[in-house]
Amino acid sequence: MNWTRHDTRALLEAAADRPCMSIGVVKTIRRHHGEDDLVERMARFENFMLATNATPHIWGASDCSLLIADWAMANGYADPAAHLRGQYSTEAECRGLLASLGGLGAVVGACAASIGLTPLYEPEFGCVAVIGAAARPDRQWSAIWDGHHWMVRWLSKDDPTWAAFAAPAIGMWRI
Repeated sequence: MNWTRHDTRALLEAAADRPCMSIGVVKTIRRHHGEDDLVERMARFENFMLATNATPHIWGASDCSLLIADWAMANGYADPAAHLRGQYSTEAECRGLLASLGGLGAVVGACAASIGLTPLYEPEFGCVAVIGAAARPDRQWSAIWDGHHWMVRWLSKDDPTWAAFAAPAIGMWRI
C-alpha cells in the first residue's frame, strides 16, 4: 500500500485543531504506512493521550495497566479489565493481585484474549504490550506503541504522565 497525498491530508484533517506534521509523525507514517486505518488510529491515539494526561493516577481505577484497557475501549472494544477495576487501591495490593494471577503478562494476555485481540511479533501503531524484563515482575509495565517508542503511564512525584520507554516487549497485541 502506498501512502498518498490524500492520506496525508486526511491525517492533517484528523488532527483537527493542530494541523501540523512533526518529523515524528512523518517517521511514523513511513514505518507503518501499510497498516489498515493508520490515520484514524493516529488521531484516536493523540486524543487519548491528551485526555488521559489530565487523568489522575488512582490505583484500581486509572493506573498504568488499566489505562491500557481504556485504550482498548477507546478503540471500540468492551472493557477487558472490568473484573480488575476497584479490586485494589495501593501499589502493594496491585502487585499482590498481579502475582496471584500469574503476573502482568498473564493478566494482560488474558484480558487481550477476552476481547479477541491478536498477538503480534512486531509492533504496530497503537498496539498494547507488556514490556520490561521477563524475569523481573517488578520491572514490567503495560505500554502502547506510538510508532517509535513504548508509551508507559508513569507516576513521577504524584504527577502522572505518559513517558517513552525503550524496553523489550514480553507480549504484544493488536488493537
